[in-house]
Amino acid sequence: MLLAGVARSSITPPLGLSMAGYAARDGVANGTESDLLATALVLSDGQTTIAIFAFDLLCLQEPVVSSLRSLISHRLDIPISHVLLNFSHTHCGPTSSTFKYDDDANLIQLRQRYEQRLRDEMPVLAEQARQELRPARIATGTGEARIGINRRERQADKTVLLGENPDGPVDHEVRVLRIDDLTGRPIATVFAHGCHTVTMGPKCLRWSSDYVGCARDLVEERTGALSLFLQANAGDINPRVGIGPGENDSNAKNRTGTVLGSEVLKVHASLYSESIRGPKVLIGSLSKIPYYPRLPLSEEPDRTIRVREELLQLPYQELPSPQLAGELLAKWEENVRTLAQERVTGGAINAARLFRQWAQNLVKFVASGRRPFLAIPLQTVGLGDLAIVAVPGETFSSFGLQLKRLSPFRNTLVLGYSNGCVGYIPTADAYPENGWSITERYYIADMIFQGYGQPTALAPDANERLIAKVLEMLAALKS
Repeated sequence: MLLAGVARSSITPPLGLSMAGYAARDGVANGTESDLLATALVLSDGQTTIAIFAFDLLCLQEPVVSSLRSLISHRLDIPISHVLLNFSHTHCGPTSSTFKYDDDANLIQLRQRYEQRLRDEMPVLAEQARQELRPARIATGTGEARIGINRRERQADKTVLLGENPDGPVDHEVRVLRIDDLTGRPIATVFAHGCHTVTMGPKCLRWSSDYVGCARDLVEERTGALSLFLQANAGDINPRVGIGPGENDSNAKNRTGTVLGSEVLKVHASLYSESIRGPKVLIGSLSKIPYYPRLPLSEEPDRTIRVREELLQLPYQELPSPQLAGELLAKWEENVRTLAQERVTGGAINAARLFRQWAQNLVKFVASGRRPFLAIPLQTVGLGDLAIVAVPGETFSSFGLQLKRLSPFRNTLVLGYSNGCVGYIPTADAYPENGWSITERYYIADMIFQGYGQPTALAPDANERLIAKVLEMLAALKS
């Protein structure tokens, strides 16, 4: 028998902390548009227990994410591989120790306090969810929400901008998990979709869960149960309403969230966890009227929990020479000094600081003589005929589409932004035709590997390697 428990807490940061997601943002958080939340779902089949967390955060990275998973696993007495952390990727959440645009001592201290707060509170939240465990069943289905558009807009000169590409691939699927008690009453709803959470734009200086919060509120108001939004493969997808241009774009946020939440409710209402459609029965006196009664389940569905987590090494492109690395660091250090002397604020100096931090890491990486690859943890979870794939990166929509098509499971949910976020993992056709250059300035986020501190670009076959490894893990999970 499957058991399920859910709990929630607010993780809204203090005002005055810098915000993540837009280098162009000027200022720190001065208000709250909507609370940032963490929701924990604990599932157990009596033998194996897993904990799934949904966070209203841009992301967390190492070493914070591993310490958080470790603390939760210790509190629940489960392996760390059985803890799945997913981040909505809201661009109106806080900066972190490893993803920031400043070097202010006060902000550094605020971030450290906030991250310690997460370490203190999230294991407690996991325990609260475990205490809510009760017999449950899961039904799953899919719908379609056309809230996103491919954002890789190609120009006449073959460069790519962060815009709109109506002909580019988009995965419109909304995956819904209805988790009910044995009478069919909702315990929790899990829903997943891939679209950047950027309806609230860079001029917004208020904490916001973006369209996710609106969708979640709608689902919870109707079902009467907590819900978890899991971000899927949004690396090349923006909302159709675009990145918010104003200080308050809640209208676009609410419209987008309403479309998504309404589709979740439509799928949710079509799912039955406690009964099946019975055979035709004829009733009537003057005429015969067929109907199909709902019949109780004759046996419990297989919801055995299986988990696999493995490391995958993704190769980088060729590293620069120590001389070039040093020149790049000197360039960005000088850039930051000049802008600081001129008292420039906002996007220009934020970007310069980000590239300076990257160049500092690059010099250390090249000098260390380390092998040029990125090691990432891949997590797969089996729940009967449902597989969940969790990748710690900004994966593209076509990645999810291909994995679902090739998966040996009847139902497959593919997530990015999980258990950390190492950066973008683009498809091979996303790279510049003449190859990626460490000295080139790009204007599409998925080619700015420096934004996540990666020493250089991932090799163009990284996405293919990732697919092959995940399929291997799914096959092992299925056997």
